[in-house]
Amino acid sequence: MDGANHHNHIDSRYAFYLIPPYAVSKAITEIHTMLRKQFGFTAADRFQVHATIKGFYKKTDSPVTSTIAELDTVMAQQRPFPIHFSGFRIDDIGIGLNVSNINGKPNAPLHQFRGEIVDIIRPTIAPDCDFAASDLGPTFEAHLTLAFRDITPSIYDDVLAWLEDAPIPTEPFIAKDFHFLQIFCDDWSGNWWETLSWKLLKTWHLKA
Repeated sequence: MDGANHHNHIDSRYAFYLIPPYAVSKAITEIHTMLRKQFGFTAADRFQVHATIKGFYKKTDSPVTSTIAELDTVMAQQRPFPIHFSGFRIDDIGIGLNVSNINGKPNAPLHQFRGEIVDIIRPTIAPDCDFAASDLGPTFEAHLTLAFRDITPSIYDDVLAWLEDAPIPTEPFIAKDFHFLQIFCDDWSGNWWETLSWKLLKTWHLKA
């Protein structure tokens, strides 16, 4: 059965992602593929290669077309902005590449952009959204995920040692491609990443 078709509106969540350029996405895809092949990690590979701008949220009954129209307005005014790599981002649920800072300080255009997107989406977040606290509570830290959720902390050192030969991107790039997604799974209260699928609702390509 087609993944998107047997899910209903209640089951879905939405997200807004920064999509890196082809070369960066290709390198990260190779890493996802190899981590799946060598370590059995599958969670990160279920997603597009992306940096989350606004993560999973459960929506109110407001029409998604209205949200997209508001996003269109902001995106029409938005200029591309630089993204820099700042080494690994490692926490208790995964390993990623930190793209939140430039020269040790928060990337101001990125953080301002994130704020504008959140301002649009916040009024449409359902009161019982299960991801609101984890996404809007902590300080925003943009990153490109290499492995998460199905990687255990006890194996981090082994994975990081193995990644020494991986094509880890390090060169800055320009953020200009963005996607708005509807995301599905069979059990949002359980291991949601095991059954995750998604549908692309809208893309934007910023021009200088």
